[in-house]
Amino acid sequence: MPAREQQNCNPNLKKTLKLHRWIAIPVIAILAACGGGTQKPQTDGDLSATESRETKLSAEDLLLLAQQSSFDQAQVYQLRAAEILAQEGKPDAALRLLAKIHAYRLPFTLQKRFVFLSAELSLGTGEGWQALIALNNTGNLIYDRLSPSEQMSLTAYRAHAYGILGYHEASAREYLLLARQQTGLPAQQAYEQLWQALLNITLNDIRSLMDTEEDEELKGWLDLARVRKEAANNLDQFNAELSRWLRHWSDHPGALSLPRDMAFLVEISRNPIQHIAVFLPQSGSLARAGNAIRDGIVAAAIDARAQSAATPKLSFYDSNAMSLDELYRAAMAAGAEVAIGPLSKSKVTELQERSALALPTLALNYGTGDETENSQLFQYAISAEDEATQAAKTAWQDGKKRALTLTPSSDWGGRALTAFETTWSEQGGTVAETAMYSGKTNLGLSIEKMLEVDKSERRWRRMSQILDQKVEFEPRRRQDIDMMFLVATPATARQVKPALAFYYAAGLPVYATSHLYNGKASPSRDQDLNGINFCDIPWFLENDSSLKRQIDKSWPDETNRYGRLFAMGTDALQLAGRLRMLQALPDSKVYGATGALSMQTNQMIQRQLEWATFVNGRPVMRQHLAAPAAAKSSS
Repeated sequence: MPAREQQNCNPNLKKTLKLHRWIAIPVIAILAACGGGTQKPQTDGDLSATESRETKLSAEDLLLLAQQSSFDQAQVYQLRAAEILAQEGKPDAALRLLAKIHAYRLPFTLQKRFVFLSAELSLGTGEGWQALIALNNTGNLIYDRLSPSEQMSLTAYRAHAYGILGYHEASAREYLLLARQQTGLPAQQAYEQLWQALLNITLNDIRSLMDTEEDEELKGWLDLARVRKEAANNLDQFNAELSRWLRHWSDHPGALSLPRDMAFLVEISRNPIQHIAVFLPQSGSLARAGNAIRDGIVAAAIDARAQSAATPKLSFYDSNAMSLDELYRAAMAAGAEVAIGPLSKSKVTELQERSALALPTLALNYGTGDETENSQLFQYAISAEDEATQAAKTAWQDGKKRALTLTPSSDWGGRALTAFETTWSEQGGTVAETAMYSGKTNLGLSIEKMLEVDKSERRWRRMSQILDQKVEFEPRRRQDIDMMFLVATPATARQVKPALAFYYAAGLPVYATSHLYNGKASPSRDQDLNGINFCDIPWFLENDSSLKRQIDKSWPDETNRYGRLFAMGTDALQLAGRLRMLQALPDSKVYGATGALSMQTNQMIQRQLEWATFVNGRPVMRQHLAAPAAAKSSS
């Protein structure tokens, strides 16, 4: 796209391809010449003449012309109509039209415009799948005929699309290609994106890739990512491993310009946190939850010491028995530098209302206020709302538009539903119908009603009565939906897919929160979960760490119910020593048991969860499913 060609070569896609509602693209509005159904398709040489002759046709005019034209000429008119819709700020309509175009029938110049417009609009609205379909089909077809700058743009788009869909290895390889196509600052920006993509790969997968990787430069990046993820909890080991890496890879691009988070970890290792106060309920209704978090913290500290790592002193205080002022006075008197806790929402809300705190504080819940002026308060929680928001984003990135929702008729189920609906509507999605259930609900009948199979049956009965004879009939479900959002425990979730299949919706994609999985695989019981996509913490989805195995062995009963809180405790200990890094480097993350943790501008810790799909009764992480290389499409 000539008007944006140079600008789009910038691989720093966090700036050029932000996932807001849409991207205004100054495409050249190419308008069609009138022609009958027998008109031959235009060649590249015909385009400038026909475009200059007709400059006042609307998108609607062009679509009417398409209906009256030959098949090939219709593709031209449809593309021009999509370009006008994009200019008019109607990206969703433009994308729907682009999805219908058989781009292989277009001349080269229009194929190029088709690919760039599809990629920019799709990524601008967060739809990675439609972008990849265009990039990996028509884009691959014309790649060798593009100019170097256009090739870089396509590579950047493809890297970004793979990344938002969770195919981080594929994304990293595209960013490596992009870095090699450039020099100076653009190359450095591509390496930064490569680094972030690698850090989103699990540690076990990084190790496996290192064993088989043939590209030496990528192998060096993988080794550096291994150092970052493997030794981050042990700063002494981290420094030793980083020194080894720098000696071995002295000419590597990563050594010439060390990633900023690695350099900051070196700084933290020189002045680590020495003493942490922990404010958790040791009595009252939250005591069991508080004990699980406490045991996670202690287990993480013991595990670190077993690896010869220096660990901070821990002082525990009962937040249920002491006021906030008493907690801080005791912590200060003991010499603590940072506080972890409290856990209760009411106490965190009280902290939000204070203008200052005696210590930097990592609260283990969200307060009720949206904002706080307290610069020493950081909020970290495991909430259904966070998961519902990520489900909405992931489904949208997968190209879904109209959703059914099935959630509990409880307070937390209502909060999850509200979070999903808010994010879904902000992206442009529609909730076609909502159902809430309780223990007394007939789930099958609820699903039948949402799918409107009952309406199909009523129409059949009415037609039979009118004709006064038995009419051959096959029930149908509604066709205007493309997904379901589900919040359910394992027992309830196991009823959903069979009910969908019974009511003619076996292929309807389901996106769920983590509540359907307790972290312990049960293939025989979970066959009915097959095909469900869900988000969850790495602690449950990645291969067991020695720390997790020790916790499961020490607290077998508690981990069945509070497994995520044990994981939260291990991460709270790591986060307390990394708050300075997250503040100083907004793009940095702590890769923990509960997700990839980053800090938002309001100082709330954001969790990026893993996505998995049940296959043969077991969860399989999305990046282990086949990455789309050349998705089937009319493009």
